[in-house]
Amino acid sequence: MSSINRDRLRELISERKTSARAVSRELGGNDTLLRDILSGKSRNARGDTLPKIAAYFDVDVSELLIEDGDASRPRPSTPSMTALPLLGKVQAGAWLELDDTSQEEPQLLSAALDRRYPQARQWLREVDGDSMNARNIFPGDLAHIVEIVGSGVNLNSGMIVEVTRYRAGGALREITLKEVEVSDHGQVTLWPRSSNPKWQEPVRLTEGDDQEVQVEITGLLLAKITRF
Repeated sequence: MSSINRDRLRELISERKTSARAVSRELGGNDTLLRDILSGKSRNARGDTLPKIAAYFDVDVSELLIEDGDASRPRPSTPSMTALPLLGKVQAGAWLELDDTSQEEPQLLSAALDRRYPQARQWLREVDGDSMNARNIFPGDLAHIVEIVGSGVNLNSGMIVEVTRYRAGGALREITLKEVEVSDHGQVTLWPRSSNPKWQEPVRLTEGDDQEVQVEITGLLLAKITRF
């Protein structure tokens, strides 16, 4: 009989630099979902919980299971850890202007490389602002992002994306995080998800007739890493 491999689950949480409470929230459960599993209060998760946990950590369900009485069973290989560049901040709120004049090399931080996108660049940004706090994305969190170009991702409602706005003919770049909403007619609208009434207006990929302003989706949020 199989039961949950709690040691492996703890390793995955540590590798993502997150917490059991944060993962529980991401999975849409109560705050104690993973804590109860790790403590043994919930010996086995309900049928749909383990696949959700496995998908969150990008591992096979079998990696989260172990045969009772067989602690020596070989485990599948762990996710690839790599050094990803921390490319400054991304505003969860108003647009944040990027400094394209800096000559400093970006800081590199250890993170789990998402192997679903081998051809696409991945990076980290520090979240600043509260326009996505209803999606449990808070100031100080790290956003793990993959570039849209090269990833082959098709946009769907509910995805959280990095949005870039170009002004003055591309001389100025600003970025923000927003949630995708795709209408039945294929129109894409980008929404803040916040408890702050200041952040309720959507961003559209076409902002009026101003040819000097262009808005595009440049990255897809793969994971939120809780640091504190």
